[in-house]
This record gives sequence, structure tokens and C-alpha cells, in this order.
Amino acid sequence: MDIKKRKSIGILGGTFDPPHWGHLRLAEHFSRVLQLDHIIWMPAGQPWQKSSDITPAKHRLAMSEYAIETLHDLFVDHHIYTKIEISTLEMSREGPSYVIDTAKEIRALYGPETSITWLMGADSWANIKTWHQWPELPQYVHLAVASRPEADLGNGNQANNAVFADKQTLDPQLLQLSPQGHVLFDQSLQINLSSSALRDGFYNNASWDELADAIPPLVLDYIEAKGLYRNE
Repeated sequence: MDIKKRKSIGILGGTFDPPHWGHLRLAEHFSRVLQLDHIIWMPAGQPWQKSSDITPAKHRLAMSEYAIETLHDLFVDHHIYTKIEISTLEMSREGPSYVIDTAKEIRALYGPETSITWLMGADSWANIKTWHQWPELPQYVHLAVASRPEADLGNGNQANNAVFADKQTLDPQLLQLSPQGHVLFDQSLQINLSSSALRDGFYNNASWDELADAIPPLVLDYIEAKGLYRNE
């Protein structure tokens, strides 16, 4: 008997200060692995764990729009048919941006049967135990965690591993077959980029070629045009 594939959505949230190739490669990777119908790129409004000197939302939104343009071209070139959209849900919300609130809103919007997965890197996984009401996340979404080179998703993450012990899997198909509740560990994507390190690169006057290897050209052009990250 044929089983109809349920609708599958991935959420890529973050400060995106700035967006970089690691974000795009993560989106591309999980689009393939999870057979996503739809990716929602979700810039944070007021990230409560970040310092108050983050780049204003209007610039992070503009950089995200350029990043999505690049991601769309990447998908076309690689014959990936996942729909991409940017959401200002968190930017429009007053007060701090909590992932749990966003997960609840997205679940309410797409209904109980859609497979919804929050996409993240190993750095976010390591910090998830500091997130607001983090143990409740699997009630609303799956989590998909991509490793970094030499990263160990187990050691050093005892608290979150213990809470999610019965939800962890290496099988992406489980996320396609159910709406929420699983934590997928994926060791096949090895990208070692971070926005904070890239901002330091600007501060330290890294060469254009070095930055272009890490940041999509359209985003880099915007950063240069607006004078972001320089002389800070």
C-alpha cells in the first residue's frame, strides 16, 4: 500500500549577522536529506541571548533576502525543488525572540499533520539547554542537528542528550513519517563557519577573497555598501 508523503517544512532560524555559506549549505543539505517541500528562513527579532549591539533588524533582513536569492540559484543549479521563503514572524513580534514561541506559531499555522523540523548546527545544539522552555520543543517540531568538523554531538551535551534520549535518531525517514518529536543527528555535513568569527574577520580587515569564500557575494556587496561591521 502506498503511503502518501506528508508535507515537510524546515525552519532555519538565527540572527544572521551576517548570513554565510554555512547557513546556505545547511539549508541545501537538509532539503535533500529530509525531502523538504518548504524552507522558512527566520531572522530573529530581538535575540535575548545576544548582546545589544547586534546589527539592526532592517540590515539583517536585507542580508537574508540576498542570501535567499543565492540559495534559490543554488537550488536551481542542483535540481532541488524545495520552496524557500523568508519570514518576519520573529521580527514582527514584540519582546525577545524565543524559539518555543515560534515553534508553537508555525505548528498552529501548518496544522497537526505537517512534518516541521527546526534546522540547526552543532553550536546551537550545544547551547539548546539555555533556550527558553527547550525541553518542550519536540512537542511541536523535530530537531535536525548538523555536525561541524571534529564536533562530537554527544560529549559535552549531557543535559540535552539526557532530556531527548528517547527521541534521538540517525534515520531521517522518521522525521518524514511523523509531524514532530524526533532529534536527528547528522554527521555528514562538515562546515566550520560562524557569524561571530566572520564579524571578527571584518574587524581585523580580512581580505575580500577570504570573506568571499565564507559569505555569498550579494550579501558581501550589501555589507560593503552599507559599511557594516567596519571600525567596530
